[in-house]
Amino acid sequence: MRKIATLGPRGTFSETATLRYITEQSALPVDAPMFPYELAYFSSIERALDAIGSVCDVGVLPIENFSEGFIPSVLDQLIHADLKVIGEVILPIRFACVSSVALHEIQQLFVQFVAKGQCSRFIESLGTCQIVLTESNTESLALARQSSQPCAAIVPADSARQETFYTVIENVNDYENNQTRFLVFAAQHYPETHYAQADYKTSLIVVDEHDHPGFLGEILTSFSRRKINLTSIISRPTCTQFGKYHFFIDLDGHYQDPAIAAALAEIEAISKVKCLGSYLKARVLDRLSF
Repeated sequence: MRKIATLGPRGTFSETATLRYITEQSALPVDAPMFPYELAYFSSIERALDAIGSVCDVGVLPIENFSEGFIPSVLDQLIHADLKVIGEVILPIRFACVSSVALHEIQQLFVQFVAKGQCSRFIESLGTCQIVLTESNTESLALARQSSQPCAAIVPADSARQETFYTVIENVNDYENNQTRFLVFAAQHYPETHYAQADYKTSLIVVDEHDHPGFLGEILTSFSRRKINLTSIISRPTCTQFGKYHFFIDLDGHYQDPAIAAALAEIEAISKVKCLGSYLKARVLDRLSF
């Protein structure tokens, strides 16, 4: 049985994304490699990434939120990590505020550090209550239950429906169509398949080792001349000096496609390119079912 790393404890969106990924594997063509998985829960993204390739074969971790953008800590670790990307999952994210008291009586609010940014408008509407940041939505709910103060927690909407609270405010996220994108990471030796007619996405890093005027323009031209669609591009500082950046790029297609292979070869002539992998595009779901 193969182990799959995700953020814990149980009840997190990361666990939900991991279960979604496992479910989708059963729908792949019969020639795709199939493995039973055992979930391994980690307290942080960094620990989960470190476990992949050692104690775990695969990991499912958040990379990007609809409103908050990319998670810097994940991007920074990918520069040096000996990992590849083998899949993605996109989840609709719905938050609720639950409390044992009326809304105006709340003195303390427990909220996971990422969820805080996705629910900022609602949190501001609570006024001067104390904000306590947590590592997970599950921890937020547990701390709210244990607190002796009039308090509340921001939790996944499904958690709010599983028990009775004095106050439940649905859809406290800033955007109704809030979504988070998760990537599926694996050790380099993990088996892959390539379906010629499937819809793929590729992720890569252009490592800034030989910066010069027009450097980014040359990279973009290599793709645009070949009609390759870039779905995202983000820069991260190299942490060596101001003005030097690595570029993380997502694009439509598989790295074995002739046009993409030619573009990558052209870019590799002027800079180091780390291809993180090509993987099937995620299906965007309005609701979750297992």
